[in-house]
Amino acid sequence: MSHQIRRHKLRKKSGCLCCRRRRKACDETTPICGRCSLSGRACEWPDVTQLVDRRYTSHPNSRYSGTSDVSLVCLRSTNTAHAQLTTDLEVVISRHFIEKYYEFLVLPNCHPAFRDGWIRDIQELMTEDESLRYSVLANAASHIHNMDTNPGMQSLALNYYSKSIRGLSKVLTQASDPYLTSCNGFLSSVILLYLLGCMGKGTYFDVPPHVHAAMRVITLRLFRTSSIELQPFDCLALESVLYQIFLASTVLWSDEASLIEFDLDFWLKAESLLQTSVMFPGKPNSLNSPVLGVPAALFRLAIQVQQACRSPAMYDFEARQSLRREVETWEGIVLANRMIGCTADHNPATRQQTYYEGASYLYVLIVSLLLDQISESPECDSPSGRQSSRLPEPVPRWQVETAIRIIRSFENDTGWSGCYIGNWPVYTLGFFLSAEEDIDLIRNEMSRRWTSASFMQVSRFHADLEAVWSARKHSLTCT
Repeated sequence: MSHQIRRHKLRKKSGCLCCRRRRKACDETTPICGRCSLSGRACEWPDVTQLVDRRYTSHPNSRYSGTSDVSLVCLRSTNTAHAQLTTDLEVVISRHFIEKYYEFLVLPNCHPAFRDGWIRDIQELMTEDESLRYSVLANAASHIHNMDTNPGMQSLALNYYSKSIRGLSKVLTQASDPYLTSCNGFLSSVILLYLLGCMGKGTYFDVPPHVHAAMRVITLRLFRTSSIELQPFDCLALESVLYQIFLASTVLWSDEASLIEFDLDFWLKAESLLQTSVMFPGKPNSLNSPVLGVPAALFRLAIQVQQACRSPAMYDFEARQSLRREVETWEGIVLANRMIGCTADHNPATRQQTYYEGASYLYVLIVSLLLDQISESPECDSPSGRQSSRLPEPVPRWQVETAIRIIRSFENDTGWSGCYIGNWPVYTLGFFLSAEEDIDLIRNEMSRRWTSASFMQVSRFHADLEAVWSARKHSLTCT
């Protein structure tokens, strides 16, 4: 008499969750089974992990009988699997920061002591500094989102941002001033946080506290000592803070007010320190300048002239004349077609050097145009000090023609489009244009700049221009 070997049967896992809870036979019709349809109940179905009968994972008929140990661990421990996935994802995001994003944070022609030194410091410090690590991850995830419009990456970026903020807050409550002045990791974290606000999404209005925190550290670190010898990171951090002050002060032309109040005293101290502490004497400004590329004085003039344009009462006649005299010195350099930021015996050999020269010329031309507009405005010396329009108006002037020629000389040059110091003058020039051909030139230039870097700063500039161009076109049509 033959005996059949009795095998255990796998517990039935078919049917919807509702029928299984009620111990009713399910007809397994998807997406809504017959019983749930008749009773009006919510028909829910199990996911893959709920189909595992853990009593019989070794059963020969089980689909999981051949699963490797590593897979079993992942199936049985959600926490272990999540931790592994998180680590792998952070490695990918960190690699994006190093290989893709970082190249847009410093100028390409700066000395390797700046460019290579900071990324090396970041990689070393972030292994022990959680706030810095999360700042890096937040910037990189946000940039990936901008490039690929991946909503998951934006959520991750904001999550990393929150973790970095919590870490920095804890440090601030415990750290002393000497620690803040000597810890490169803390200052790097703050720098990356305001860069995220400027270049990414969702934290733009958080930029002011980060800038003020960086200014505080810079003041303690560089301005309150009798003698200071700038190190490459000091120079990079100082220029980065100045550039962010510039962006937060000028904002969009359509904005009612700046993000921060311009601290002229801080700026002048920083400008003086950069002038007297050149890291590589005899070399062009582009090699010595890791972030600005353009002389700091031109950024300051741009801020001051825009302030005078928005609120003329801030600058009386004498103050405007002082600005005019300073700008005329720079105009002379442009008209004589001399190099800005180069020693007399230096002849640039690379294409990159011309980007800084072109950007410097554009800043001079834009500031000059704004000053002319202020001087010719009937509200310039009115008691109210308010102008009827804060926006630059289209004007046929030599500055506009020269600026257009400069931008045309870089047309379809991807290196120039990726050079962020040209963003603001190109954006502002767009307000002075009325010819469709010139407007298309700026429109295409802004599109290329977005394609090159995928920074939200460029997107905001472009959207502001398009709104003004559209309004002006509509106004002309109506009249």
